[in-house]
Amino acid sequence: MPEDLYIVATLSAKPGQEDALRDLLLTATKTFRQEDGCLSYALHEDLKRPGRFMTYEAWRDEAALAAHMQTPTMAAAGPQLEKMLDGEMTQDFLKTLLSL
Repeated sequence: MPEDLYIVATLSAKPGQEDALRDLLLTATKTFRQEDGCLSYALHEDLKRPGRFMTYEAWRDEAALAAHMQTPTMAAAGPQLEKMLDGEMTQDFLKTLLSL
C-alpha cells in the first residue's frame, strides 16, 4: 500500500510583491485542492514575516504529485513566481511517524 506524501513548501516574496504572490497562491491553492490525488492543500502566511508563505500539502502518492506538477496551473505559475520570489522556494518532503 503506497504511503501518502506530505510536503511543506516555503515561498518568500520580493519586497513589493507580497500582495501579488498572496493572490497567486490563493487562486492556485483553490485549483490544486480539486486535483485528483490531492488529500489536503493549505496555504499559510507567517504572522511575523508578512510575504512569507507556507503550503502544507498531502498527496495520495508520488504519481498524484507528479500529475500535479504537470498541470496547466503549475506551468502558468512558474514564470510568474520567478518575478515574485525572493530566493528559491524550499520544499520539505515528510512522512508520518505518529498521528493521533
